[in-house]
Amino acid sequence: MVFLFCLKRGKIKLLSLEKKLKVFEVICGDWDYRNIDMTEPHLQGIQIIDNHHIGISCEVFSPDLDEYVSCDGGIVDDKKLVKKFKKLNLDKQDEVLNFISDINFLIDWDKVDNDLYGQVELEKINMRDEENIEENFEKNEEFDDYYEDDAIIIPAEKLGEGWNWHKYSDGSGHLESPDGEEYMSYDLQTNEYKITNKSSYDFFPLSYYYIDGVDPSEFNPFEYMENEMIDFVLPREEKNEEISL
Repeated sequence: MVFLFCLKRGKIKLLSLEKKLKVFEVICGDWDYRNIDMTEPHLQGIQIIDNHHIGISCEVFSPDLDEYVSCDGGIVDDKKLVKKFKKLNLDKQDEVLNFISDINFLIDWDKVDNDLYGQVELEKINMRDEENIEENFEKNEEFDDYYEDDAIIIPAEKLGEGWNWHKYSDGSGHLESPDGEEYMSYDLQTNEYKITNKSSYDFFPLSYYYIDGVDPSEFNPFEYMENEMIDFVLPREEKNEEISL
């Protein structure tokens, strides 16, 4: 009987901690309470792991997306800080803000900045591509273009007559040649593509990994893949050279 009572007490404590963590996350996202600019990376919330570790999440509000984007802020091993949170009085603003400052001090903000920037740019690319799909869908309706297996068939811009993109609603698709050969299978959700069915997938060259002076928000995956066809694939096929990636 005592053992069951202890389990129940433990469960109650766990639920109480979970509720406290949720309230703390609401506080972290309150612009007025924290008096900070939410368009700058900031603490989103924490998780308590095995009473020794604190999992941190960070976020930023993107005016371009009109929504928050979040990322992993790391895990710290600090038993004293865990105890401090458990004793934290959420009704006392000074205590809460001091605790947030303690967490902020442990965050690698350079990494968080890069991660959040990459997430925002990727979401902008996906959003722009969805807009392009919708725009092309409307054009296809006007000109009575054709569809195949729920794919939208859109002529390639640079490769000439008979080259068509097959775009699916889930963000995947491929390029098809006039003789029915498939190239450039892609997945915009995972940011990957492969040149031929025999090639392996590779990531599109975007986000903060590619510091080459090009704004990642201007990256167009379809223009990039068509240029790959023109500059890399077709010249090698003409010379009967093997294509690998």
